Amino acid sequence: MATERGRPRTARFGGRLLAAAVAAAALAGCATATNSQNPGRMQISTAQAPHLGQILVNKTGRTLYLFVADPPNQSTCSGACASIWPPATTEGAPTTAGSAQRSQVATISRSDGPPQIVYGGHPLYYYQADTGRGDTLGEALTQFGAEWYAVSPQGQQVESGTSAGPP
Repeated sequence: MATERGRPRTARFGGRLLAAAVAAAALAGCATATNSQNPGRMQISTAQAPHLGQILVNKTGRTLYLFVADPPNQSTCSGACASIWPPATTEGAPTTAGSAQRSQVATISRSDGPPQIVYGGHPLYYYQADTGRGDTLGEALTQFGAEWYAVSPQGQQVESGTSAGPP
Protein backbone atom coordinates (compact mmCIF):
# COMPACT_ATOMS: atom_id res chain seq x y z
CA MET A 1 0.00 0.00 0.00
CA ALA A 2 1.37 3.44 -0.91
CA THR A 3 2.20 5.72 1.97
CA GLU A 4 3.01 9.37 2.43
CA ARG A 5 5.03 10.29 5.48
CA GLY A 6 4.31 6.90 6.99
CA ARG A 7 0.47 7.07 6.66
CA PRO A 8 -1.47 4.77 4.36
CA ARG A 9 -3.27 6.57 1.51
CA THR A 10 -6.66 5.29 2.76
CA ALA A 11 -6.05 6.87 6.19
CA ARG A 12 -5.36 10.27 4.57
CA PHE A 13 -8.57 10.00 2.49
CA GLY A 14 -10.61 8.95 5.55
CA GLY A 15 -9.31 11.95 7.52
CA ARG A 16 -10.28 14.33 4.74
CA LEU A 17 -13.72 12.76 4.50
CA LEU A 18 -14.22 13.13 8.25
CA ALA A 19 -13.11 16.79 8.13
CA ALA A 20 -15.58 17.49 5.31
CA ALA A 21 -18.41 15.82 7.24
CA VAL A 22 -17.64 17.86 10.39
CA ALA A 23 -17.59 21.11 8.37
CA ALA A 24 -20.94 20.26 6.73
CA ALA A 25 -22.52 19.48 10.11
CA ALA A 26 -21.26 22.78 11.54
CA LEU A 27 -22.73 24.72 8.62
CA ALA A 28 -26.06 22.92 8.98
CA GLY A 29 -26.14 23.84 12.67
CA CYS A 30 -25.56 27.51 11.85
CA ALA A 31 -28.39 27.50 9.33
CA THR A 32 -30.74 26.01 11.91
CA ALA A 33 -29.69 28.52 14.58
CA THR A 34 -30.49 31.46 12.31
CA ASN A 35 -33.68 30.11 10.70
CA SER A 36 -32.87 28.54 7.37
CA GLN A 37 -36.10 29.92 5.85
CA ASN A 38 -37.11 26.32 5.17
CA PRO A 39 -38.41 25.08 8.51
CA GLY A 40 -41.18 22.85 7.27
CA ARG A 41 -44.50 23.09 9.08
CA MET A 42 -44.21 25.39 12.10
CA GLN A 43 -45.73 24.78 15.51
CA ILE A 44 -46.32 27.69 17.88
CA SER A 45 -46.38 26.78 21.54
CA THR A 46 -45.91 28.51 24.89
CA ALA A 47 -43.34 28.40 27.66
CA GLN A 48 -42.80 30.05 31.02
CA ALA A 49 -39.92 32.55 30.77
CA PRO A 50 -38.23 33.97 33.89
CA HIS A 51 -39.26 37.63 34.46
CA LEU A 52 -41.64 37.51 31.45
CA GLY A 53 -44.30 34.90 32.21
CA GLN A 54 -45.97 32.88 29.43
CA ILE A 55 -44.52 33.61 25.98
CA LEU A 56 -44.76 32.16 22.49
CA VAL A 57 -42.03 29.75 21.39
CA ASN A 58 -41.50 27.31 18.53
CA LYS A 59 -41.57 23.54 19.02
CA THR A 60 -37.91 23.52 20.13
CA GLY A 61 -38.47 26.28 22.69
CA ARG A 62 -36.98 29.23 20.79
CA THR A 63 -38.58 32.54 21.72
CA LEU A 64 -40.75 34.33 19.15
CA TYR A 65 -40.71 38.13 19.00
CA LEU A 66 -42.73 40.99 17.52
CA PHE A 67 -41.29 44.19 16.05
CA VAL A 68 -43.09 47.32 17.28
CA ALA A 69 -42.50 49.10 13.92
CA ASP A 70 -44.51 46.51 11.96
CA PRO A 71 -48.02 47.59 10.93
CA PRO A 72 -50.70 44.92 11.51
CA ASN A 73 -50.16 41.86 9.30
CA GLN A 74 -47.16 43.39 7.51
CA SER A 75 -43.42 42.86 7.98
CA THR A 76 -41.03 45.78 7.62
CA CYS A 77 -37.97 43.69 8.52
CA SER A 78 -35.91 42.53 5.52
CA GLY A 79 -32.28 42.53 4.40
CA ALA A 80 -29.89 43.25 7.28
CA CYS A 81 -32.80 43.31 9.72
CA ALA A 82 -33.94 39.81 8.68
CA SER A 83 -30.39 38.47 9.05
CA ILE A 84 -30.39 39.43 12.76
CA TRP A 85 -34.14 38.92 13.29
CA PRO A 86 -35.00 35.97 11.00
CA PRO A 87 -38.72 35.76 10.26
CA ALA A 88 -40.58 32.77 11.69
CA THR A 89 -41.70 31.03 8.52
CA THR A 90 -43.71 27.95 7.72
CA GLU A 91 -44.38 25.56 4.88
CA GLY A 92 -47.99 24.56 5.33
CA ALA A 93 -50.52 25.72 7.89
CA PRO A 94 -48.89 26.38 11.29
CA THR A 95 -50.17 24.42 14.27
CA THR A 96 -50.52 25.44 17.92
CA ALA A 97 -49.86 23.80 21.27
CA GLY A 98 -49.92 24.83 24.92
CA SER A 99 -51.74 28.13 25.47
CA ALA A 100 -51.14 29.37 21.91
CA GLN A 101 -54.47 30.20 20.29
CA ARG A 102 -55.16 28.87 16.79
CA SER A 103 -57.56 31.77 16.13
CA GLN A 104 -54.64 34.22 16.48
CA VAL A 105 -52.48 32.54 13.79
CA ALA A 106 -52.20 33.63 10.16
CA THR A 107 -49.46 33.92 7.55
CA ILE A 108 -48.27 36.67 5.23
CA SER A 109 -46.27 36.43 2.00
CA ARG A 110 -42.60 37.38 1.92
CA SER A 111 -40.62 38.14 -1.21
CA ASP A 112 -37.51 36.53 0.32
CA GLY A 113 -38.81 33.10 1.33
CA PRO A 114 -41.68 31.00 2.67
CA PRO A 115 -44.74 32.61 4.29
CA GLN A 116 -44.14 34.35 7.61
CA ILE A 117 -46.25 33.52 10.64
CA VAL A 118 -48.40 36.27 12.13
CA TYR A 119 -49.88 36.00 15.63
CA GLY A 120 -52.54 38.48 16.72
CA GLY A 121 -51.63 40.67 13.75
CA HIS A 122 -47.91 40.70 14.63
CA PRO A 123 -45.39 39.11 12.24
CA LEU A 124 -43.15 36.81 14.30
CA TYR A 125 -39.34 36.67 14.36
CA TYR A 126 -36.45 34.91 16.07
CA TYR A 127 -33.43 36.71 17.50
CA GLN A 128 -30.17 35.40 16.09
CA ALA A 129 -28.39 35.48 19.47
CA ASP A 130 -31.08 33.24 21.02
CA THR A 131 -29.65 29.82 20.26
CA GLY A 132 -31.26 27.65 22.90
CA ARG A 133 -34.51 26.77 24.61
CA GLY A 134 -35.62 29.61 26.87
CA ASP A 135 -33.18 32.27 25.61
CA THR A 136 -34.75 35.76 25.62
CA LEU A 137 -31.73 37.91 24.72
CA GLY A 138 -33.79 39.91 22.22
CA GLU A 139 -36.35 41.06 24.78
CA ALA A 140 -36.83 44.87 24.86
CA LEU A 141 -33.94 45.55 22.46
CA THR A 142 -34.14 48.60 20.22
CA GLN A 143 -32.77 47.72 16.79
CA PHE A 144 -33.66 48.83 13.27
CA GLY A 145 -35.56 51.83 14.60
CA ALA A 146 -37.91 50.23 17.12
CA GLU A 147 -38.27 47.80 20.02
CA TRP A 148 -38.57 44.00 19.93
CA TYR A 149 -40.61 42.05 22.47
CA ALA A 150 -41.58 38.49 23.26
CA VAL A 151 -45.25 37.77 22.58
CA SER A 152 -47.92 36.60 25.03
CA PRO A 153 -50.47 33.88 24.20
CA GLN A 154 -53.00 36.74 23.93
CA GLY A 155 -50.95 38.31 21.10
CA GLN A 156 -49.51 41.20 23.09
CA GLN A 157 -45.95 42.34 23.66
CA VAL A 158 -44.54 41.13 26.97
CA GLU A 159 -42.56 43.35 29.31
CA SER A 160 -41.26 42.23 32.72
CA GLY A 161 -43.95 39.65 33.39
CA THR A 162 -46.90 41.71 32.14
CA SER A 163 -48.48 42.12 28.73
CA ALA A 164 -48.40 45.64 27.33
CA GLY A 165 -49.46 47.36 24.18
CA PRO A 166 -52.38 46.81 21.88
CA PRO A 167 -53.32 43.22 21.01
